[in-house]
Order: sequence, then structure tokens, then C-alpha cells
Amino acid sequence: MKDKRPHSLNDAYRSTSPADAGFSVLSEPIAALSTAPGAAAIAVIRVSGPGSIELLEDLLERRSAPIARSMALARFIDPASGDLIDELLVAVFVGPHSFTGEDSAELFCHGGPYIVQRILQTLFAHGFRQADPGEFTRRAFLNGKMDLSSAEGVKQLVEASTHQQWLAARQLATGSFSETIEELRSRLIGTLAFLAARIDFPDEGDTQDVALETVVHKVRGVSTQLDKLEASYQSGRVAAQGLMVAIIGQPNMGKSTLMNTLLGHDRAIVSERAGTTRDYLEEPCRVRGRLIRLIDTAGVRDTEDSIERQGVAKALHLAEQADFVLLLVGRDASKESYEEIEKIAATIGSDKCLRIQTKADLKTKTKTPNGYVAISCLETHGLDHLEDAIVKRVDGYLGQLKDQPFVSSARHHQAIQDAKADLAKFFAGVTEGAYDEMLAFELQNATRALGSILGVVDVEDILDRVFHEFCVGK
Repeated sequence: MKDKRPHSLNDAYRSTSPADAGFSVLSEPIAALSTAPGAAAIAVIRVSGPGSIELLEDLLERRSAPIARSMALARFIDPASGDLIDELLVAVFVGPHSFTGEDSAELFCHGGPYIVQRILQTLFAHGFRQADPGEFTRRAFLNGKMDLSSAEGVKQLVEASTHQQWLAARQLATGSFSETIEELRSRLIGTLAFLAARIDFPDEGDTQDVALETVVHKVRGVSTQLDKLEASYQSGRVAAQGLMVAIIGQPNMGKSTLMNTLLGHDRAIVSERAGTTRDYLEEPCRVRGRLIRLIDTAGVRDTEDSIERQGVAKALHLAEQADFVLLLVGRDASKESYEEIEKIAATIGSDKCLRIQTKADLKTKTKTPNGYVAISCLETHGLDHLEDAIVKRVDGYLGQLKDQPFVSSARHHQAIQDAKADLAKFFAGVTEGAYDEMLAFELQNATRALGSILGVVDVEDILDRVFHEFCVGK
């Protein structure tokens, strides 16, 4: 193919290379589709890696020389056939001033599946390889463009479908959470300097007690902050994953019907035959823009069927784990059924239960007891009151978060618990008169636990687990 570019790629717009900036880069140029597959008006293809700009320029015809962080029109040519595949827009980013910290570019092409596939095939045939899931963000992390918790926030932002999920993802992606963790970690590192001085200068007896009191005071401050972060996890989890709502009741009380009604489609099998649901079904559901995780469970009753008994036990276990429990009893149910509902509420905690009387459309002499919400899925009666209660419960959790850092990830929560356990051992050691070396050991472990959140320690297994769940092209 004849090169029709008026200017060859030169260093006029190249400010600093990743190598010059001391960045650690991976060796292979990568490429991937970053927008959703399928026909669309526009598709975005990303490339990144050492030499990626030069490789890409060999496939482009331009009217003017490329300018970093500027978008320009170009023609994408297949060198093998000489075909003009597409006229597109190209944005070039020179490392380290890019998302990945490497040389990279984005192609904004027409979104026809054939065009996208043809461009990718041409890139793969001329020096690029298919990017792994999350590899662009992983490279950004490895090149120091973000910490690990921020990278996880990027994934959550991409997947966010509700305001509450966006709220949880934003504080990670913007670095608000990581700044808090880094500040606590730095304070622990500072306390290690005090202990190091005590260890290195053991003869300074007049200052030993005062120095240790200073260490204990600083560590106690970190511990208090960790307590607050740990306490925020329940609300943070609801923000990121949705409110866990379990539907509990005896057989044929309308549990599966209610689940289908809230979902807006048939997900659970509805039958007059008791014991149809033996296992549980879990589905994400949005109620007035709030995300919940709706769980339909087996009917709670005494049974000789061993499989059904397991389903009943699982239902009661899920009720204990749930954030909110909908206790269902039909208008046509017996007095004993209402009594059974009260027993379940007393067992799992009445404060997280909403008592619901189903089948409100039936003409019976049974009245709706005080404290019950009467609904009819058939006539959609009372469902607005049920939704009100769900929305109030979700907003109650979210209202506790405000504009302060909070924990929304199970991985982060576990790391904070590990750090707290190490600090508890430190305080126990102080009380027991342990050697300074042992106290320093516990503080080092706590520092490593917090560092695992940010990815500042060797956690290859954590990196594999985190980035494996990303979509390709991100």
C-alpha cells in the first residue's frame, strides 16, 4: 500500500515515553472493542502498548500529522488487500499521559459488525493481540495510573444500572476510598518508626514508656477509624449489590406470584400444588429505581420429604441473612398460619420484617390484622404500599452513607477485618508486656492487610481474581 500520509509519525508531539517516566509496561500491544458488540451507529476500538501508535499509523491514511490527545479524521486501510475499510476518527494518547500509562489510541468507527470485525482482524494481523478481560485497566494499575480499589471502581461504574450502584462505584473510581485507606496505612507506618527507634535504642530507658504510649495512642486512632469503616459495610453492600429481600411464608401463600409481579415477568413457577418451590430463586429487581435482590423461597412447613426439608431450612437461613423479609400469609389462611408468621418474625427479628396479607381480592370474613399490608397481585391492589416499604428500607441504608468513605466490597471488608484483628493482637501484646519486635510484627501485618486493598503488596492472586471479572475492552 502506498503511504499517502503527508507527514510521518515523529517525536514532535511525544512529550515523554513510558520508559522515560519510569513506568513498567507490558511488552505486547493489545486491541479490543470497547463498546457493546452488535450493530450501532458508532463503535470504539482501543489499542495500547509499546509501539502501538507506530503500528496503528502504518494502517492509516491521514491528511495531517497526528497530534496527541486530539481527534482527527483518517482512513483505515487493510494492507493485505489495499481495501479502504472505513473512514473514522482517531484519538492518540502518548504514554504516560494516557489511561493505561502506555502509548494508546482509540478508533471511532462506524458500528457495523463487519466493519468492526474487519478492523480488529487487520490489527491482529499487524502486531496487536486480543486484549484479555480488564487488561486495559490492569495495565493502568500496573503503570501506577490508579490503585487497585480505584480499578475495581471502574468496573463497578461500567456495570452500574442504578443511582445506588453509581454511588458505591464513584467513591472507589474517584479515589476517595483509597485516599482514606492510604492515610490510615501511612499512620501505621509512622507508628512502626516509633517502635523501630525503641528497638534500635533500647538503652534510652527514660523515654521508653512515653514512646510506647505515643504508639498506642496513634494505633488506637487508626483502630477507631477502621471500626467506622467496618460498620459502614452493610449500607455499602446494599448500595453496591442491592437490598437482599427474602420472601418467606407457608406453601400457596403467593410467594412466587409476588416475585413474578415485582419482576414484571414470569420467573418462578406458580402452581396450586403445595411444595412446588423446593430451592430458592434469586433475581435482581428494580423498585422505583432502587436495586434489590429478590429471593423466592420454599414454603415453610413440616414435611416428610427430605428434599423439601432442605428447602425449608434454606429458606429460614436466607431469612436470617436477608436485609428485609417479606412474610406472606393469605387472606384465606388459617389462624395457625398467622401464628406461624409471628413465630418466624420473632426468630429472625421483627424489625426487619414486613407482614403481608396476600390474596386481598378474595371475599372472606378474615380482616387484615394490624401491622399487615394487604395486597392482591391479581388486581395490583396494595402493591404501592409494598413498594413504599421497600424504597424506605433501601433509602434508609443509603442515607447512612452521606459523603463519607464507606466499604462496599467483600474483599475490602475482609481486609479491614484482618487489619482490625492484627491491631487487637497489638493491644493485647501491649497489655501483656510483649517485646517491641512482636508489637511491630502485628502492626506490619495490619499495614499489609490495608495495603492489599490498594494493591501495594504482592497480591497476584488478587489481581487475577479482580481483573478476570472485567469485560474485554476495559
